[in-house]
Amino acid sequence: MTTRNDWDRDPAVRAMRGLFSRMEAGQDDLLKEVGISSHDSRLRPCREEARDFFERVLSLSAARGREQSEVDAAALYIHCLIRALKQHGLPVPAGAFQKDSPIEELFREIMK
Repeated sequence: MTTRNDWDRDPAVRAMRGLFSRMEAGQDDLLKEVGISSHDSRLRPCREEARDFFERVLSLSAARGREQSEVDAAALYIHCLIRALKQHGLPVPAGAFQKDSPIEELFREIMK
């Protein structure tokens, strides 16, 4: 029996796949920039922390009525990953943080 799979047509699924693709590409670019292999074992706790930051900041942003586009959400994740890399003592790109950025404002709030 053949079952029909409509997952590839669901707009929400397509949006999430697009977001994950952008997040993955951004992560690859970042890791190349700082010279870390994507298979480096030190990245696991950084990725887990970045995911936690991302979920918290995205939730706070949504609660404030600020919807994130796919591009903005992917950039937010990369910012979270940079923050996690820094907290774990791994290299981060020069000028990665702008103190007056809206993302940093949200980070200050979730870190209270």
